[in-house]
Amino acid sequence: MNNKQYSFQEIAARRVINMADGKELGHVCDMIFTAMGRVMGLVVPGKKSFFKSFTNSDNIFIPWNNIIKIGSDVILVELVNSTNICATEDDIES
Repeated sequence: MNNKQYSFQEIAARRVINMADGKELGHVCDMIFTAMGRVMGLVVPGKKSFFKSFTNSDNIFIPWNNIIKIGSDVILVELVNSTNICATEDDIES
C-alpha cells in the first residue's frame, strides 16, 4: 500500500467493497489503534435489522493487512469470511 496519509473523515467518506464477494460493506465507522498509534484495522457496521438494537456490536473488523487499495471513492478489502465481529484483544496484540 502507498504511504499517503488519510484523515478519518476522508476514510469514512469512502464506501468499503469486499473483493472476495463483490458486496458493499458500508462506510467506515471506526478505526482500531494500538497504544503506540499503529492502525490495526477499520470497522464497518454490521447488518442491522428492525429487531436489532442500534447499539449492537455486530460490527465487521477489517484488519489493516486485508485492505487492498484505498481509492478516491472506495476502499477495496478482501475478507473471505465477512462475519468477522469486532476486534478482540488477541487481534490487536498480534
